[in-house]
Amino acid sequence: MKPAPQKSCAATKRNGEACQAAALPGSRFCFFHSPGHADARREAQSRGGLANKMATLPADAPDVKVEDGGDVVKLLSATINQVRRGEIDPRVANAVGYLSNIALAATDRRELESRIAELESLVKNRRPAE
Repeated sequence: MKPAPQKSCAATKRNGEACQAAALPGSRFCFFHSPGHADARREAQSRGGLANKMATLPADAPDVKVEDGGDVVKLLSATINQVRRGEIDPRVANAVGYLSNIALAATDRRELESRIAELESLVKNRRPAE
């Protein structure tokens, strides 16, 4: 014996197309269009929004100093552990990793510019060969 074919929702979507979702048993409408399920629908949407909320550090979390490679290693180590404990969202950790890479490049550049300036100063102050 074949099961009865599933009937589609009788509602029309906002764009004017017919809803293709399956109607609830004993109803002409699907869960999303059923007037009798409005409260359950709102509760489900609220739970979904809370479940997808990005975990971030509290606003009063202290700033971190990122001036050299050692500072970056400490920051990344702390960030890795915060992700593992579920304290921050992996997307936040990805941003920290990306920004750490930029900070490292900037500190490397600052160090290189300083060394070049020092060498230029030495060359400029050097007496010409006699």
